[in-house]
Amino acid sequence: MSSKQLALAVTVASVLSAPAMAADWFIGGGVGAQQNTYKGAGQGVDPEFNNDYFSIKERENDAVYEVRAGAYLNDNNRIYTTYSYNSDDLAKQQSLLLSYDYLLGLDASNKLNWFVGATAGVNHVSPDTSYLSSKDRFVWGGQTGLMYKINDNLSSEIGYRYLKQDYDAGISTDAGSASFSLDDSQQVYLSVDYRF
Repeated sequence: MSSKQLALAVTVASVLSAPAMAADWFIGGGVGAQQNTYKGAGQGVDPEFNNDYFSIKERENDAVYEVRAGAYLNDNNRIYTTYSYNSDDLAKQQSLLLSYDYLLGLDASNKLNWFVGATAGVNHVSPDTSYLSSKDRFVWGGQTGLMYKINDNLSSEIGYRYLKQDYDAGISTDAGSASFSLDDSQQVYLSVDYRF
């Protein structure tokens, strides 16, 4: 079993076991900024460019929107699933992620918590060109940030998430060939959750 399959299996097993252990369920949503790192390479058959090889690396920044639901298993552990949407100049992405966080109280009342965790899931990438096809790909990574408990039902957090992407595509025509990949995504987000 590959490390990707193992990470996904552990995350899925944790989420599926939540109903038996969960103390507090929550739902929420957030907004933020996402930076995507794209890479491309190719070789054109054009006498003007002498059949030159080209290579690019570009970072695109745009908004990310998310909704999520999960459970606090106790004061220090939570699991949740997140749907997020991001669109930039090169592609649209929709992600379904399963995450686990460990929370560490930073004050006596546990109102302010630092969290760190792992994420795995599926990302649907739709490039903004008819030459490349849309694909579902495995993503994995981690997140960290600060969560503040406003009252018994509301909390807010600011976080950072890194996702390793696995999207690769290529085209080949009489004029040449090119490859395109989405290497990774980084998110900074602000969210609000309702606990019930």
